[in-house]
Amino acid sequence: MHIHGRRPAMAVFAAAVSVTALLLTGCTSKGSPAPKIPATLAIGLLVSTTGPNAAIGQQAQLGAKLAIEMVNNDVKDLPINLPLSTGVGLRNGAKLSLVVGNTESAPEKVEKEASRLVHDGAVGLILADTLDVAAPAGRETDTIGVALVDALSTADTFVDLNRAAHFRIQPSDRQMVSTALALLYRERNGDSQFSRVITASGRASGATGDEIASVRTSIADLSLAAGYAIGDKEQITLAADGAGDSDFVKKGDAVLAIVTNAQEAAAAAELAGRLKGKAPVIAFGPGVGALDAIKGNNQVLRASGWSSEFAGRNPIARIVGGMFEQAFHTKMTDVAAAAFTATMMLALAMDSVADPSPPVIRNAVQQMSLPATQTVMPWNGIRFDGSGYNQLAAGVIEQHVPNGYQVIHPIELAATPTLSL
Repeated sequence: MHIHGRRPAMAVFAAAVSVTALLLTGCTSKGSPAPKIPATLAIGLLVSTTGPNAAIGQQAQLGAKLAIEMVNNDVKDLPINLPLSTGVGLRNGAKLSLVVGNTESAPEKVEKEASRLVHDGAVGLILADTLDVAAPAGRETDTIGVALVDALSTADTFVDLNRAAHFRIQPSDRQMVSTALALLYRERNGDSQFSRVITASGRASGATGDEIASVRTSIADLSLAAGYAIGDKEQITLAADGAGDSDFVKKGDAVLAIVTNAQEAAAAAELAGRLKGKAPVIAFGPGVGALDAIKGNNQVLRASGWSSEFAGRNPIARIVGGMFEQAFHTKMTDVAAAAFTATMMLALAMDSVADPSPPVIRNAVQQMSLPATQTVMPWNGIRFDGSGYNQLAAGVIEQHVPNGYQVIHPIELAATPTLSL
């Protein structure tokens, strides 16, 4: 099957996934002995294994475990090469192991767990947790000089922290706003023409509150730059008991809903049903995955860095998803896919160096450049800028259909380009 857009056809996969042109070659000075390579190198995974976010932690563990297994074992009968195509560990002969640290989604806990994992031998870390935890985790790993590959964080507020070891693979909140506005612009010559953007969000304090404030600023700035009016005073509150007043929303408006938890996702879905035929509601944010669990006629659109529907059409993602389902008897989720991607990327950085020490691996992560053909995500690939953001991450927008969600934007990845109000 030919996949349009950012990902090339199967005919060019063999050349595109060749790792020799992409990997950095580790070296030692002339006459210096090569560093001794242990039989096993550990990757640390920071997740919540107890408490309210334990389900996220469980999915992240499954994704990371699959990546480790695919590196360590000879995977038979694959029609394409995976990043570590030997399938028998790293090129230096080392196998990988996964060690898990329980953050309990507590900021004061994650710093100790990160240090403990490194002390116990982890040469790189993966994080899949909330924003409150991500900030101190990045601060700690910056101090101890080990790479932290963050699978879930999207907040633009990290840019101001000037961290050297905190790498975020997901599309940022600002990128998601741009994706949503691109969909609205695409409709300018169709039946739906939009002139005003209204924001809907919950009320939070701390790091989450800072993220919401930052996203609101991005919505205002980018909307005005694109020629849309914005609802300065006319904003909608998302709460556990539903969405607030929306009587002021009229034809020609569009609502961008920032969702940070399952309750706000449900409120955004309720709002979309209320505004059906009048204005679209596009939900995005760290809680957008909760829309999967909402039953019934769900009218909300969602912007996300992962699409299970697109994964079913993408050759690599389809194979990896099948292996995931066979191994764990459940379908791959957005969290599992992100943890798989983060772990595989860190493994590839580890494979590229002769000296598998944490500082060397951290530098290798900074210089990694992976094309779209080496990820299961609907992105252009992975390449980090100076602030640790993945420059090649990209969001998609999906709309609900009877069997789930399907991509409608960008048009080159869409199963159908139809925007239904």
